[in-house]
Order: sequence, then C-alpha cells, then structure tokens
Amino acid sequence: MISVVLPCLNELRHGYLPKIVENLLAQRGEKEIIAVVSPSQDGTLEVLTQVPQIQIIESAAQNRAQRLSIGIEASQGEAVLLHHPATLLPPEKALTLVDKALRDPLTMWGGFRHQFDWDHWLLRYTSWYSTTVRPRSARILYLDHCIFARRSLLLEIGGVPDMDIFEDTVLSQRLGRYGAPVMLPGTVITSARRFQSRGVYRQAVLNQTLKVMYHLGIDPKWMNRLYEQRVQINVAYGEGAEAGDRPASKK
Repeated sequence: MISVVLPCLNELRHGYLPKIVENLLAQRGEKEIIAVVSPSQDGTLEVLTQVPQIQIIESAAQNRAQRLSIGIEASQGEAVLLHHPATLLPPEKALTLVDKALRDPLTMWGGFRHQFDWDHWLLRYTSWYSTTVRPRSARILYLDHCIFARRSLLLEIGGVPDMDIFEDTVLSQRLGRYGAPVMLPGTVITSARRFQSRGVYRQAVLNQTLKVMYHLGIDPKWMNRLYEQRVQINVAYGEGAEAGDRPASKK
C-alpha cells in the first residue's frame, strides 16, 4: 500500500484542493490518503471532511515540514508519497508507477517529471532543469515533484527536516545518501500562482536569491517570511502558535 500525505494550510485560495481530491480518489492501486491540516480560515477542513476516504489529522503544526512528518508517522503504507498542496499527480496511474518502481529493491526514492500550469519559456526551462539536471547533478527534488520514498527510510532519517523553507532540499540531500532519485515517466502539474501574482522574472530572481541565502546559512524562518511576504502559504505565523498536534483531534 502507498500512503499519500497531503499537507494543508488555507488550500482553497489557489483552487487546487478539489482537483487534488478528485485526482487522488481516481488513482488506481491500494492507497491511503492522509491530510494533515493546520488551522485554516478558508474552509479547507470543511471541504476535506466531506470526503470519507481521506484520513484527516488536525494539527497545530506551523510549517509544511511538520505537517509532512506528522503524516509520515501516521501512515501505514510501505511507501509514502509526499504530495505538494498545489500540484496534480498524473491521472489514475501515478501510484501504480510508484509501486512498480519500488518493486526494484535498489529503488529507495524518487519523484515525477514536472510542469507548470502556465506556459512561459522561463517556467518551461525551470521544469526541464528540475527534472533533467538537478536530480542527476545534485540528487535534489523539490516537493512539487511529489517525492516518494520507502516509509522505513523516511523514518530512519527522521522524517522531513523541521524547516520553514528548503525542507525539501535537505530532505533530498538525506535521501540522496541512499542513491539517486528515480524519475518516473508521469508528469505532475504545479500551480504557477506565485509567478503569475508577482511576475515571472521578479519571482525567479527572488528564488535564486533565496538559494544563495540558504547556502550562506541564513535563518530559514527569515527567508520564508521574505518568500511568502506575509501570505502564509506554507507557514502559519501566528502569535503564540506552537508546533505539534492538537490532542484528540484526529478524524
């Protein structure tokens, strides 16, 4: 069985959540779907509770990394797919592709080819680079490739690093010690909302600036505040908020 972990925080704004739910329910193969939901003000939880096939964990987790790790701990599958909250898996066959890949005992982790939902030459290049070059040269996949891995390996390395940003980079570096990621033939589709709202070139410059700051060791919390600019896309910056699960709130 493959466990799909979907981290959620105010996910209705970009319009992907209903499509993600429909996509996941139509996936072939034995699966469990776990949605880890931080307090949201847009009806995210209400939408998910209408779908009985989804196991919901309400959590006070402040960032996406914490939500993913909570889902990994709760999962029961032999493999876990970490689902980006604004990305669609290949229709119907995604989980069967993961299952087929993991039948090879040498395959430990991997992801899907990538494409944005908005056509622009720079975004096409970004997807090509992140699919073709970065996994081979650096063994790094970002979460919007919908990273999958053996559950035992994810637990062995301690789950997803508790960082507000670049948690997928550090996760890939840790997984990469066990081998290069396997790129599956299916293509995921990711929302280009950040590029559309801020401008393609402005967002691209910000992304590259943040990568330099990451390598310089700048505090991830500060970097993510710059990245999100108070929009709270991945992180809930609330006064007095603490990380962790809410007791007795699992559905």
